[in-house]
Amino acid sequence: MRIEQESSGVGCPRRQPLTTGSGTLGGIQPVPSSSARAIAACAFTLLELLVVIAVIAVLAALLLPVLARTKQKAQGACCLNNGNQLMKALRLYSSEYQSMLPPNPDWQCSNMWVAGDMGKPADATNAALLTDPARSVIAPFLSGSAAVFKCPGDRTAHVRTASMSQAVGTQPFSPGDAVDGPWLDGTHHHKANQPWRTYGQLDDIVAPAPSRLWVLIDEDAANISDAAFAVSMAMPTAMLDWPGSYHELGANLQFADGHGESHRWRDSRTRPGGRVAKGPHVQTPANPDILWLQQRTSSNLETETPQHLRGGGASSRHAAIIGSL
Repeated sequence: MRIEQESSGVGCPRRQPLTTGSGTLGGIQPVPSSSARAIAACAFTLLELLVVIAVIAVLAALLLPVLARTKQKAQGACCLNNGNQLMKALRLYSSEYQSMLPPNPDWQCSNMWVAGDMGKPADATNAALLTDPARSVIAPFLSGSAAVFKCPGDRTAHVRTASMSQAVGTQPFSPGDAVDGPWLDGTHHHKANQPWRTYGQLDDIVAPAPSRLWVLIDEDAANISDAAFAVSMAMPTAMLDWPGSYHELGANLQFADGHGESHRWRDSRTRPGGRVAKGPHVQTPANPDILWLQQRTSSNLETETPQHLRGGGASSRHAAIIGSL
C-alpha cells in the first residue's frame, strides 16, 4: 500500500511519500533518491557558507569605523553641552557676586569653583565633592548634577575632566582679587597682571576678547589633578598641564563669551600617552598646540597681546607656526 503525502509544487517538498512494505512488517522504505537530491539542493554548501561569512566580515570592517566615529561625534556633542552647562553656572555665580568669577586656586581649600584632586584615588571617584555647595561654589547652579563635570569620552573612573584656566577666577580668601596665575611665567611665581593678565571679573576680559579667551577645557585623564589648568606663556614652549584628546585627538573648550569649540591637536607631543611629571622641564619647542593655547590664555599687560606674537624673542620658526594658527 502506498500513502501519498502533500508536496509543494516548487522548491523543497514539505512532506515525502512514505511506502509501507508488503514483505516486511510495515517497514518504511528509503526516501526516493530524487527527493534526497531536492533536499540537498536547498542546503548551503561549505563553500557558500564561507563566502557568506567573508561578506559579513568585510561589511563589519567597513561599518565599525563609521560607527566608532559616529559614537565619538555623539560624545563630543554631549561634552560640549556639559561645558555649556558649566559656563552657565559660572555666569550665574558671577551675576550673584558682583560680576566676580568663582575662586580658582591651584591647591585644595574650602572655597573653590570645584573641589577634588583627580590625582588622589579618594577624590577621583568622589562625586560628592562636585555637588556639595560647601566644597564647590557653583554646585547650587547645577541642580546637583555631577555628570556635567566629565567628558563622556573619558573611560576612567574619574568623576571630573573639566578644568578652568589658571588665568581666570578669583583668590579664595581675598574676595574680588584676581588669581595670580602662578604658572603663566613658567615659574609658579607669577603675580596677577605682572605682566600677564589675569581675569577676576567678566569685565576684566578685554584682551584677548571674550570670544578668544578660553575658560574651561577637558584635561588629560592620566595627568589631571586640581581643577586649575596651567599654561606657560614663556618661550620656548613647554607643557605644564595636558589637555584631553577624547574627540578625534582633540578637546572641547568653553570661551568667556559662552560659546564652545572642538579643537584638534596637531602635534603628537600634546598627547602624552600616560602619566607625566608636572613641571616646566617638559620642553616641547615650537609646539603649535601650545602656541594656540597661549594666544587664547592671556596677554601681556604692556602690549595687550602675547609677547612672542610681536617678535619678543620669537624665532622665525615660531612666527611661521603662529601665522598658520
